[in-house]
Amino acid sequence: MQRSVLPEEGARSQQANQAEALLAVRAEQKGRRRFFSWENITRSASFLVSFAFHFALMLALALFTILELPSDQVELVVVEPENEELERPLEFELDESEKIATEMTIANLSISEQGMEGLVDSSVSAPSLEMPPSEYLDGPEVTLEVNSLLTKNTDSLLEEIPVGTVGSVQAVVGDYQEAMDQISQELIWMLSKNKVLVIWLFDQSESMKDDQDQIRRRIHRIYGEVGLSEHSQGDALTTAVASFGQGFELHTRAPTSNAEAIDQAIADVPVDPSGEEMFCSAVAEALKLHRRYAKTADRKIALIVVTDESGNTQDNEGRLEKAISVAQASQARVYVLGREAVFGYPYAHVRWVHPETGSTHLLPVDRGPEAALIEQLQTDGFGKRTDAMASGFGPYEQVRLVKETGGIFFMLPGEESNINQSIDRRYEPQLMNRYRPDLRARVEQVNDLKKDPLKTLVTKIIYDLNPYQQNVADVIEIQQTFSADPQRFIRDVRKQQAKMITYISYLDRAIEVAEQNRKLRDDSTSVRWMANYDLLYGQLLAYRARAFEYGAYLTKFMENPPSLPPQPAYMEFCGWRLATTRELAAPEQTEADIALSQEVLKGVIDEHAGTPWATRASWELRRGFGVKLEPMFVDTRRINRPRPAPVAPVPNMPQPPPVRIPKL
Repeated sequence: MQRSVLPEEGARSQQANQAEALLAVRAEQKGRRRFFSWENITRSASFLVSFAFHFALMLALALFTILELPSDQVELVVVEPENEELERPLEFELDESEKIATEMTIANLSISEQGMEGLVDSSVSAPSLEMPPSEYLDGPEVTLEVNSLLTKNTDSLLEEIPVGTVGSVQAVVGDYQEAMDQISQELIWMLSKNKVLVIWLFDQSESMKDDQDQIRRRIHRIYGEVGLSEHSQGDALTTAVASFGQGFELHTRAPTSNAEAIDQAIADVPVDPSGEEMFCSAVAEALKLHRRYAKTADRKIALIVVTDESGNTQDNEGRLEKAISVAQASQARVYVLGREAVFGYPYAHVRWVHPETGSTHLLPVDRGPEAALIEQLQTDGFGKRTDAMASGFGPYEQVRLVKETGGIFFMLPGEESNINQSIDRRYEPQLMNRYRPDLRARVEQVNDLKKDPLKTLVTKIIYDLNPYQQNVADVIEIQQTFSADPQRFIRDVRKQQAKMITYISYLDRAIEVAEQNRKLRDDSTSVRWMANYDLLYGQLLAYRARAFEYGAYLTKFMENPPSLPPQPAYMEFCGWRLATTRELAAPEQTEADIALSQEVLKGVIDEHAGTPWATRASWELRRGFGVKLEPMFVDTRRINRPRPAPVAPVPNMPQPPPVRIPKL
């Protein structure tokens, strides 16, 4: 009888079968783990021997390669990296110390020879003030054609201003330190690597003669400190002396290490009465004459230029790049001991009193500008500028030359008392770095002009109001002295009042275009060019107000001329001279311009505090917006005084030549 299976028993049977299967799997896995266990592997001697042999064989094959050895020996050359061209300050302010150091310490030595790298914001080149705006690039003689944009007449201001914005720029690092010690350090550093030829190149202008003794003492100081270096012994340092004016003169027949011969050569530097300083040509000539000697003697060249002027304008424009290429080919470092550039203007004016007539003459001296081309108005509202406001930088040609050759520009210290309207302020170097002008070649800047609408706008207005262009001068140069003769006085006044109509229309158009393109200024990323725009706009408003005041004042003056102040009998009245004042003759016509000009100029002072832009804005405000005529008198005692007779008269002795106005 078959036994029936209960459901509970079937379930237990199924669970038992599953348990047995699970045990079987675990047993199999355990067996595998035992098979691959370290115990089983270590028991297999043949496996270990085989593994070690094949591993060693594969390692040997991997390391063993067959190379074909070169027939010539390969020579390893270690080149010292040229790290000295990084972050060298371009300009140093020259201190007054002449004391020679008595020991050489670690602190006296330069940490590294560092130079400039990178470029600053692009700036537009200003016109050559002796000719139409043009650029000459010498290398060989190549003439860049006049940029058509800069030669258009003022009417083009209304329609030719491009639209766009200015790109981002890099700032060039600058710093001021003790300059004479730095020259010593430069020479010591060069002597530590090579023998050195120093070429001293002096400016022959008459304006330099007063500084001659001081410069010689400074040179004595340099050689005294360099002599402390162990590398300067013997003839390791030789010197040549040359000078330049309209021409070039060499004062050492051959480079020498004799201190007395060097001192005598410097004393032999003459005065060139021409008043011309061919700076760039002289630099190239000095290097050409000495580079063969330097190469033969295996010497590095340090060319040190001592000058108080920026040099002839045409020579600078035509031969700057040639001088740079000659210096670079000669592996020469160029250093310049010079004067600070005049802010936005090529000239300073030296006051010179005629010894016979007592009249004062303003003699122009090349002193700038700091940029490749002019970025500031060349007029003071009445005519050509005669001020000499410091720019905070050296002249463009000299600073570019030292930058491209790894040198330094050293500023000679102190304010010169005979410079007309000299404002010799010292600006904070770190702040001025933001305002550094473009140091690229002029040709590059001219080519970039149309790409930069703000710079094009500012430059176009400056050119259209440039009194160094004769057609412009005929309109914007206002008569500033008038005859003592009443009839001639009236004729001159009528003529000037008629001229005011054209002059004011010039200013109207310039102001209108500047206002229409205000957005270019607001969108700019260049702090220098924002400052240029702000100052320009404030000046244009001030000059238009003064032009109105000029016409209105002269009308009132003719209707009611003032009486002359009492003077001694020997003081003779000789005419009238224009001056500015705070009193207004036509406030109903000028108050709006004056208020806006004051607002803009005060904004320049606040936004660009501690810069030449703020200094010039302050100067414009202090001048006042009204005009007046002041009487001029001449001391007749000076004119009529008898000349002393010669001690021993000689028959038919020629008269002494008249006193000539010098050229500085």
